[in-house]
Amino acid sequence: MFDALILNAAIPLTRVEYGALLSCVSFKKQEKVKGFHFFRDAQNCLLADILTRIEICRVTGLNNKTLEFSTNEYGKPLLVNQPNTHFNVSHSGHYVVCVIADDPVGIDIEIIEPIDYKIAERFFTFDETEYIFSVQGDLLLQRFFEIWTKKESRIKWEGQGLSKPLPSFSVFESSELTRIAYHNIFQNDDAICYICSTKHKAPAVRVINTSDLLCDASLAFNNVQVQSKDFYKSCKY
Repeated sequence: MFDALILNAAIPLTRVEYGALLSCVSFKKQEKVKGFHFFRDAQNCLLADILTRIEICRVTGLNNKTLEFSTNEYGKPLLVNQPNTHFNVSHSGHYVVCVIADDPVGIDIEIIEPIDYKIAERFFTFDETEYIFSVQGDLLLQRFFEIWTKKESRIKWEGQGLSKPLPSFSVFESSELTRIAYHNIFQNDDAICYICSTKHKAPAVRVINTSDLLCDASLAFNNVQVQSKDFYKSCKY
């Protein structure tokens, strides 16, 4: 089991859709979502949880209402019901991603935008910075975010949070030593996404939009309707 789901939420949820999906997550998550100042941040936090629940229900057959989540000592989310089912989420801009596997896994997506390259000198190793600055122009920016997403996914895979400093390891370490592989599952002019896993075969990847998500949610959450009945007639299950 090694599957990834990429949501392009360029079309935001309506108020009705947002409210209906909010009712499908835990009270604790609802409070966290409501605590965001900007709607985009609240929506992304909610959608990340919804994507996770959809995938877990699909893979395990568990009912959404029975899903119980916890975290390790560093804050990495875990599924209590089925501890051998591992997952991870990330969001940036209008993208939300989720990966699910039967081994520990980490995922990170980042919007590609101008940055201060001094960040690389501060957080990256010598070989990583050398790799970045060996090119120029747009490729330089792409390489920066390639390294960044790889390092973030690695930290999330290990589940140690920021207790593991970014400069303490290189993404170019031999896979024979680290046992891990980095999978580039999505990249365009706007964003880049990497997964870190011990699985060396690439995951199955599905890219969906907001309409697809609503159909998936209706199916996974016992036909909870967040749109009109006519909308769901067009959903292909």
